[in-house]
Amino acid sequence: MSDRIVKCAKYGEDLPGIAAPPFPGALGQRIFEGVSHKAWDAWQTRSEELMRERKWSMGDPAARKALLKEMEAFLFDAPVTPEAAEPPLDDDAPIPPDMVRCAKIGKVLKRLPKPPFSGALGQRIYENISAEGFKLWEAQATIVMNHYNLSMADPDARKFLMKQMEDFFFGPGAQLPADWIPPGAGGGKGGGGGKGAPAPRAK
Repeated sequence: MSDRIVKCAKYGEDLPGIAAPPFPGALGQRIFEGVSHKAWDAWQTRSEELMRERKWSMGDPAARKALLKEMEAFLFDAPVTPEAAEPPLDDDAPIPPDMVRCAKIGKVLKRLPKPPFSGALGQRIYENISAEGFKLWEAQATIVMNHYNLSMADPDARKFLMKQMEDFFFGPGAQLPADWIPPGAGGGKGGGGGKGAPAPRAK
């Protein structure tokens, strides 16, 4: 992460900036001068969502133009203050039905639309883990499966992966630290490894 501090156009506060313009041209320079690393990483996540939702291809010039327009609006429209982005919720205040106090991230966030799978663990995840928290597992599951060369056709592999999932969400030290930032934002927090990372596979 860069040591530069910028007045972030997205969040309206002084935050570490990115190390270099992300691409050539006026918009790339504007992003370099006025967008924080945190906001740029938030855009990476949002851009992936947009491309999936709208089935855009970067081989299509119209899609590239539309994505640049979305990027500019996302980063430079009215700043999102920390208070606006995440309103404080009193611990005793009722949580809205579409929200959950996420056991992984430690914040009140959007819940999953339904249990991710049947059974007690699926229900426990639905009741205690946010959609954002579950996305962290989806990334971690890929790492675990590749690392241990797991095949989902193998019942033992499926059982092992379920245990890894339970430990990732509910094991000792599973909750992310308060200063956690999303994967890709640097600093070694978030993503594979760290809290909730897989232990060596039992023989």
